Amino acid sequence: MRWPLARLVALTIGMSSEEAIAWLRQVDGQLYRNNRHPSGREAWVAVVRTPRAAGRRGKVIVALGGTMEEAANAAAGQ
Repeated sequence: MRWPLARLVALTIGMSSEEAIAWLRQVDGQLYRNNRHPSGREAWVAVVRTPRAAGRRGKVIVALGGTMEEAANAAAGQ
């Protein structure tokens, strides 16, 4: 999957929950959430594999956030 630069720029500005889920689906990404920590804090992890390019392997992006949107934005920014 190719990631249009304009789309990535728009995503790094900030996205809603719906946009985060749509983007992760578009790039075949995964989203994980830890079980709530006793302190009440949560952690979200977005995992995305970048496309292959001219004989090079794709890379794996692992991005963390306190919310789903933060994790997706962090992944999109990479």
